[in-house]
Amino acid sequence: MNIQGRWNNFASNVRPHIPGHQQHRQAGEVICGPLLRYIDINYNTREWRGSILVVSTDTQPPPIDIQLTDTATQKVVRHRPEAMDLDTYRDKYHFWRYDVRFTLTDASQIVTYSTPFNNWAEPSFTFHVTSFYDSMRFMFYSCNGFSDVGQDIKDKFGEKTAPLWQDVLDRHEVLPFHVLLGGGDQLYQDRLIKEDFMIPWNNEKDPASRLAMQLSPEMKNGFEEFYFNNYCINFGFKDNPIVAKAFASIPSVNMWDDHDIIDGYGSYPADMQRAECFQVLFANASRFYYLFQHHTTINLAPEHGFLRGALATCNHIVTTLGPDIGYVSIDCRGERTKHDVCKAQSYDVIFEALYTRIPSTVQHLLIQTGVPIIYPRLTFFENLMDGAAGLSLATLVGKTGALGDIISGQLNKWNGDPELLDDMNDHWTAANHELERKALIERLQQYSRDRSIRVSFLGGDVHCCGAGKLYSKDMKEKEEGDPYFMVQIISSAIVNVPPPQALLTVLNQNSGFITFNGNTEERMYNLFKRSPNGNTRQNKKLMGMRNYCAGYYDEATGKINFWIQAEKEVGVKGTMGYLVDVPKLLFGQAGYHLSHQNKREILAYAKPAHYSEPSKFQHFTNKFSSSIPQFGMPSVNHYN
Repeated sequence: MNIQGRWNNFASNVRPHIPGHQQHRQAGEVICGPLLRYIDINYNTREWRGSILVVSTDTQPPPIDIQLTDTATQKVVRHRPEAMDLDTYRDKYHFWRYDVRFTLTDASQIVTYSTPFNNWAEPSFTFHVTSFYDSMRFMFYSCNGFSDVGQDIKDKFGEKTAPLWQDVLDRHEVLPFHVLLGGGDQLYQDRLIKEDFMIPWNNEKDPASRLAMQLSPEMKNGFEEFYFNNYCINFGFKDNPIVAKAFASIPSVNMWDDHDIIDGYGSYPADMQRAECFQVLFANASRFYYLFQHHTTINLAPEHGFLRGALATCNHIVTTLGPDIGYVSIDCRGERTKHDVCKAQSYDVIFEALYTRIPSTVQHLLIQTGVPIIYPRLTFFENLMDGAAGLSLATLVGKTGALGDIISGQLNKWNGDPELLDDMNDHWTAANHELERKALIERLQQYSRDRSIRVSFLGGDVHCCGAGKLYSKDMKEKEEGDPYFMVQIISSAIVNVPPPQALLTVLNQNSGFITFNGNTEERMYNLFKRSPNGNTRQNKKLMGMRNYCAGYYDEATGKINFWIQAEKEVGVKGTMGYLVDVPKLLFGQAGYHLSHQNKREILAYAKPAHYSEPSKFQHFTNKFSSSIPQFGMPSVNHYN
C-alpha cells in the first residue's frame, strides 16, 4: 500500500484523540519539514532515539502523532512525542524539535507519523526501522546541490526533477533504507557571494581593506536571511519536493563540509578567517546548520548525540547503525585551519568513545570524512602550482595547454586564488595534512588490531566515484585476516556536475601504488571496467558520473556490501550498480571471540526501555570484554 493508502487506512480507523484546546487552534504555516534525524540505539534498553524537526509560524508546538506497527505481529503502538522550541527566526518562524524514542522489537517496524493540523505537504509520512537484532540498510551521498554553474547546465542535469533522488526513493519503496548518511555539502551556499548585501565586499579590491572591513547592519542581516532562506529552499517541499520527501521518509545522520558554509571554508589563511565578514558568516552558517541538519543548537549538541571537539563549533558523531556496524562521522570543518583538519583533542575524544561506547557485537566500523582519506595524489598539480610562482595565469595556461583550463579556468571569489589551489588545500593527501592523515590511519590500524573490527572509509566532495584501499603487502590474498585492510568508498556527487575529464585522466595516471608505512600500501581499485551505458572505459579507477552509495551488512557472510549507484544518462532517472564487498576481520584472540560469539544471545539480555535497573546485557558484555585483557578490550558502556 502506498503512503496515501496507508494514511487513509490509519486515519479512518485510529484517529488520535485531540484535546479540545488543540481542535480550535489555528494551524500555522510550515515553511520547512518535517525532517527526520537518527541519533543512536541504547543496547541496554533497546531504545531507538531520533528527532523530527518542523519549522513553522506556530507559537505553540503543533502536535505530532506516531504509530509503530510491528511487521511480524501487526501490533500497533501509538504515542505523541514531546516538543521543544529550539530557536526562532526573526520572531516569526519557530524551530520545533520533537524527541522521538521507541523500543525496538524482534521484528522490523513501520513508523507512520502525522499532525492533526493537516498542514504538511502530505497527510502523513512513513519510515522504517530494523529489528533489534539487525543492522540498517544505509544510503551515503554527498554534494547535494549545484555550485556556480549556469542555468542551462542545471536544467541539463535535472535541477527540478532530481533524478538520482528519484532513484533513491524508488529503491526505498522496494527495499527500504533505514538511514541516510549525509557526507557533506547537503546544500550549497555558493551564491551568497553574489547577493546584494555582499556588494561592499565585492567592490573592495584591496585585500587588507577587505580584512579590516566592519560590517553594516544590512550586511549582518543579509547573512542571517540568506542562510535561513537557502535552507528552506533546499530542504523544503515548495522548492525541492523530491529531496524533501526523502528527508521526511528516511532518518538522516549528517556532517557538514565546506559548501554547507562557503566554498573552501577552513582552508583560507588565518587572517582571512579572523576577518569580521568570515566571523559573521560562520556564526550564521553554524546556527542554521545545527538547526536544520541536526535539530539542535551548538550549546545543546552534546545532549543530542554529539561529541564535543576542541571548539564548541566542532562536534563529532560516534554511533551505530545496528549491532554489527559502528559509525563515526568526523567534523572536518568546525575547527579546521589551513594546517589542521582537526585538533589533537578531537581525535582523543573520538577514540575514547570508540573504545568505550561501541558494543562488542560490532564487526565493521565506518569512518566518514568529507574529503576521501584514500585518493590519488595531487602532486602533479602541487608541483605545477609551485613551479608557476611568479608567472601570470595566462602564461601558465600557455605552458600547460588543456590543463590550463583546469588550473586557471575559475578563480576563488573570496581570495582570488585559483580554485584548484583551494581544492588541493582541502585534501587529506595535501602536504600540510599528510602527517595528520598518517597519525589518524595508524590509530585506526591499532584499533582494528585491538578489537578485530574492520575499518572502512566513506568520503565524497570530489564529484566522482571510485574505491581505494590500504592493505598489508604480505596478505594480499588474505584480506579477512588483515587488520590493515581498509577500503575507501568515494561517492560524489548526487546532484552537482562531474569535474573535467582531463582532471580525472591526470588523477588516473597518478594513482599507482603508494607505500603508506612499513608493510602497508595503498592504491585505487580498477572498479569501472564499463560505463553505466555499457561502453568500455579507459579510466577504470575514477568515474565522472553522478552517484550515491547504498550499503548493507550481509548476515550470512559477515561482509558489508557497498553498491555505488552511478547515473546511466545525464538528467534521467536510472542508475547502474558497482559492488565493493568488504569482509569482516578475524584477527587475534579478539577475532576468535567475535567469530564464536552468539550475537542474539548477547543482545537478548537487553531489556525494554521502561526497565531502569542495570541490564544483564551490561554484565554479559563486560564478561566477554574482560576475557581478552591483553588487547585492552573495554567493557560496553550504557549507550546514551
